[in-house]
Amino acid sequence: MKRKTGKWLKISLVALLALTLVGAGVVYAFVIKRPTQIAEYADTKPHKWNRVELGGNVRSSDGSEYYLLTKKGSSRNWIIFFSGGGVSWDAPSAASPMKITNILTGKDPGNYFANLPFYMLTLLDGIMADRPENPFREWNVAYIPYSTGDFHIGNRIAKYPEKDGSSLIVNYNGRNNVQSSLDWIYEHAVQPDKLLIAGESAGGFGSAFWAPEIAGHYKDAEIYQYSDSSFLYSDKWPGIVDNEWHADFKKNFGYPAAADLIGAAVRGNSRQMADGTVFLQSYSLYDEILTHFENKINDKAPVSSQSDAAAWSRRMTSAVRELAETLPNYVYFVTDDGLDAKKGTTSHTFATRDVLFKTEEDGVRLADWLDDIINKRQKYSVGGKLLSAPADEGERTEKKGAPEESVGTKGGE
Repeated sequence: MKRKTGKWLKISLVALLALTLVGAGVVYAFVIKRPTQIAEYADTKPHKWNRVELGGNVRSSDGSEYYLLTKKGSSRNWIIFFSGGGVSWDAPSAASPMKITNILTGKDPGNYFANLPFYMLTLLDGIMADRPENPFREWNVAYIPYSTGDFHIGNRIAKYPEKDGSSLIVNYNGRNNVQSSLDWIYEHAVQPDKLLIAGESAGGFGSAFWAPEIAGHYKDAEIYQYSDSSFLYSDKWPGIVDNEWHADFKKNFGYPAAADLIGAAVRGNSRQMADGTVFLQSYSLYDEILTHFENKINDKAPVSSQSDAAAWSRRMTSAVRELAETLPNYVYFVTDDGLDAKKGTTSHTFATRDVLFKTEEDGVRLADWLDDIINKRQKYSVGGKLLSAPADEGERTEKKGAPEESVGTKGGE
């Protein structure tokens, strides 16, 4: 049976891989975006991606190379962006990394990237794009890739026994990769006026986890922390982060892991970070990919149904509403734009895709919402009416009514 998961990635990769195979080297060079490799950041060209070789103990999950990507803008503002790309939570999931061949043949695409995809830059758009409608086009960017399956926080070389007696070696090396990336960032991102610490999917977790550390280095900057499409609810998280990844979570991040891992991060950060810090989240109401992964992590059937997506949605919207009701500097954008009525699902992630400029809720484009909050200091939430569905019995308890936020809400009841 063909998997629905990976559709958002498959659309881009089918055409890309076909051109690559047909045209061999000539088309490969034309289609695939390649970063420059200029040693000095000051010598790099504006709006051109550059590859930075890092010192320290950096590597991908399979032991292959790891590096930082940067892009220079004309402003004093910086985006530190944590890439997404799945998750590994135990031996069976670690044995199934993402592969293009799986996606193209209709198989389950896998669980995480074990190395840096060669097509990584080619797929970047949204707030990473060199296009006039991008309100962050002139911001400097440090893009932290993700190829360790550990939400950017692992610190373990795992050896999982194989049936033939050998061992599968998995480098949960996110912490070292990020720390080496930050060493470079701290040296080159000097006194930014504004700092956006962001990430999508797995990277949304990573950006939230690392935000206090980064913000502590830039005490005079306006700080914004943005997680896009990063809600996965599981009672397994406390065990995964410490037993599988050896993240030493509470010691390193200052709060305990919880079933609502991203919610725990936002609450913990609101206590640790400066009062003016703004926390942003965006969600697709019936996210197909997050529903799929939440099912797998919780040992349910990976092929998600409409009822699974609806249940995931109720947990997510309940969590969003709770944050909005308790944290004055938290804002959200929740949308059902692009809903597939037949499947009852919506797509996954916005931040680095062209849908950032197309997605609308209550007459507000997602790109404009980010622009208003970060560039224009106009804080408000969008999609409040979508938070009104009550949770099923046995799911998380939620409060009645629409959020009453000091920062304002559009689309509320």
